Amino acid sequence: MVDIVIWSGGYDSTLILDQLCSSGDKNVWAFSINWGMLNSLKCEKEKEVRENYKNYAERKGYSFCYQTITVESNMGAGTFGNPQALAWLSFIAPYLPKESRIHFGYHMADCFWCNVHYAEKAIKNLCAIGERKVIMKYPLRYSSKWEIVEDCKKRGIPNSCIWSCERPVKKRNKILTCGSCNPCINLKLSTYEKEIRSM
Repeated sequence: MVDIVIWSGGYDSTLILDQLCSSGDKNVWAFSINWGMLNSLKCEKEKEVRENYKNYAERKGYSFCYQTITVESNMGAGTFGNPQALAWLSFIAPYLPKESRIHFGYHMADCFWCNVHYAEKAIKNLCAIGERKVIMKYPLRYSSKWEIVEDCKKRGIPNSCIWSCERPVKKRNKILTCGSCNPCINLKLSTYEKEIRSM
């Protein structure tokens, strides 16, 4: 059985990948999708942080297989209104082994849960074409963003290995977070949760 992480380079998917690698699991795969329709600075920064994590993982003695799939078209989740998970799996399906567990980084605040049953059914039907058996896992389902960020810190994952912004900007040849997209706002809100919990 192969454990597969749908890896963007953000807090959620990087935490799951780190947990699997540190467990000693030798059959860990990570897939990333580069959409032609996405912000080019976002893609550039996510590629950078994934490379940083790969170097970090190598120093830690972790082992995992990694593949980036480039899609140079507008066939993304946003175009057709599908859950992002379904769009990702559409392109990853041909690469899947016969049996695998697919780990998604969705947590309690994500809108994915509105479509989870539809997405799961579609993914299973898609994988059935090649007689592939898949088990979908959501290890962060009941976690808040603050808890995920704290877990990343506790595990010692460097900030240089994580990126969480949809619309970055470039200033003085540096790519910076915009501070106003959903991932940026969620990170800001997570700091309030930390303050409330400490009261």
